[in-house]
Amino acid sequence: MTRKPADPAPGQEQTPGFRPRRAARVSVEGTASLTPHDLYKVEVKVRNLSSAGFMAECAEPVRIGSYLTLDIPGIGPVDAQVRWQIGVRMGGMFMDPISLSSCEWTAEKAAA
Repeated sequence: MTRKPADPAPGQEQTPGFRPRRAARVSVEGTASLTPHDLYKVEVKVRNLSSAGFMAECAEPVRIGSYLTLDIPGIGPVDAQVRWQIGVRMGGMFMDPISLSSCEWTAEKAAA
């Protein structure tokens, strides 16, 4: 039996090599410490986040495939692997999924 590829979500084009995201991304404006496993700290601007990964702006070059720790407010240090870097933007995949409801960047604020 052969399987037909899933239709793309509305607004997504089907292109060769395209894989839809497994988790929805949430736009954030946060600053965090990123620590590659060779133990120096770099400050990054996190631009979006999901339970499975993040995208950040990082002035330092980071080796694709390297492991690092991202300190997320409300969650703490989270282990991740660098999946891509283009210019100052980089993306990482968390080694274990996180809960966005625990993250201070994405948690709903209480009404005053």
